Amino acid sequence: MSTGAPLDGLRILDLTHVLAGPYATGQLALMGAEVIRVERPGSVDFVRRHGGDAAMQDAGLGASFLSQNAGKRSTVIDLKSDEGRNLVLRMATQADVFVENFRPGVIDRLGLGYDAIRAVRPDVIYASISGFGPDGPMSDRPAYDHILQGLSGLMAMTGTPESGPMRVGFPIVDYIAGQALVAAILGAVIQRGKDPGQAQRLHVSMLDAVVNLMGPYAINWQATGAMRGLEGNRAFSDSPFSGRFDTSDGQIVVTANTPAQSVRLCAAIGREDLAEEAEPEAVRAALDTVFATKDTAHWDAALARAEVPAGPVLGLDELLSDEPLSALLSWHDLDVPELGRAFRVPGLSFRAPWGPDSLAPAPRFGRDTRDVLAMLGLEDAEIDRLSGAGIVHTETEKEDQL
Repeated sequence: MSTGAPLDGLRILDLTHVLAGPYATGQLALMGAEVIRVERPGSVDFVRRHGGDAAMQDAGLGASFLSQNAGKRSTVIDLKSDEGRNLVLRMATQADVFVENFRPGVIDRLGLGYDAIRAVRPDVIYASISGFGPDGPMSDRPAYDHILQGLSGLMAMTGTPESGPMRVGFPIVDYIAGQALVAAILGAVIQRGKDPGQAQRLHVSMLDAVVNLMGPYAINWQATGAMRGLEGNRAFSDSPFSGRFDTSDGQIVVTANTPAQSVRLCAAIGREDLAEEAEPEAVRAALDTVFATKDTAHWDAALARAEVPAGPVLGLDELLSDEPLSALLSWHDLDVPELGRAFRVPGLSFRAPWGPDSLAPAPRFGRDTRDVLAMLGLEDAEIDRLSGAGIVHTETEKEDQL
């Protein structure tokens, strides 16, 4: 990790699991924060075992886990035991930020809610993320990306009349909510500098986070009473010169939203007459016919020369295998000794002079329990006793926790 990162010296106690919370704390780790995961014995984070590679599953380093937990530390503590809870409270005295994504009410029953943490760390930034917020008629319901895509209106505008509502192809709501959590915590860190010594309570609702991004659609509905529906690849601008088109060997996306762009598009494909065509369906049919006559590379180059926004439709594998394109990404080559190979993993979603120079792999289950407890002043004998009692899990133990 490079020196001088903005969150150097900030310690985060991370009690999140699956996607949204770990993604958020992973981004904060990339900005220099020290992130200590608190996992539970006998309740391994689902994404440690998720993915198609058996070796990664067996190592507890599944694809999603590897992607968003680089540079973190892993401790394993039984939160349901008095001793385990007290250990976490002691860890909280040394933490600036406490993050959790249990269903509302669960963390309080564990004795680790906002009031309990604030009692031991009066200036804590306490952040929670849940599906539907801390109160209301749905607060106690489980929430997954698929459900939230349906509830939020996102699914109702994704797909075609023929397909019906379709989910976006990856768990986008989790990552939108994770980004909202990053913003909330960064805002709280700035506020702490203005008003030191005060605790701050943050809560991110996954539903609220995704609906927040659809403000233009909601405002248009309020103004007109009309709601955009299943529009397939229709452009937000409604331009008939924009959309996805089949080529002779693939697909290309074109975005000619302005009159000037439309004129240049028509000239580039040899159909200047289309610029005066008033019927959108006729424009679309003509473009379908023309683009099918040549391959994607031909049209991509021709439209680039004409300064018409366009690009091929690629699979993620094609993007990452394309050296010029993949060089545009802020990704890192990461050696994972447990798997005997390297992976390209995402870093920050922006570039900055203080971004990380390199990444440490995501931690094995309980890899850092002993070191973190030693930071609290516990001797090896006491850690061994806690381990033998099942209160904590350390890597020296032989039982299979995965």
